[in-house]
Amino acid sequence: MLKLGVIEPSTSSYASPIVVVRKPGGSNRICVDFRKLNKITVFDPEPMPKPEQIFSKLKGDQYFSTFDVTNGYWQVPMTDEDKEYMAFVTQRTTPI
Repeated sequence: MLKLGVIEPSTSSYASPIVVVRKPGGSNRICVDFRKLNKITVFDPEPMPKPEQIFSKLKGDQYFSTFDVTNGYWQVPMTDEDKEYMAFVTQRTTPI
């Protein structure tokens, strides 16, 4: 991910551990365990619409699509001020 420019080196005072999660297809997903950070951040919920509200908007539609959002979170922009909190640590076997 570093070589792809998805992540960058950091000197943040915050750091969360990574965890490797096995996906149903057998491949691995690299995740960041933000549980400790979540405990000290302000909860700002965005209301989730009820399924009935979502499906009622589809009434009369003929065409539907599904998308594979592989690496979708890599495409979510992050403000510079938030990058400090999103830092994570991992073991490296080779220098950057």
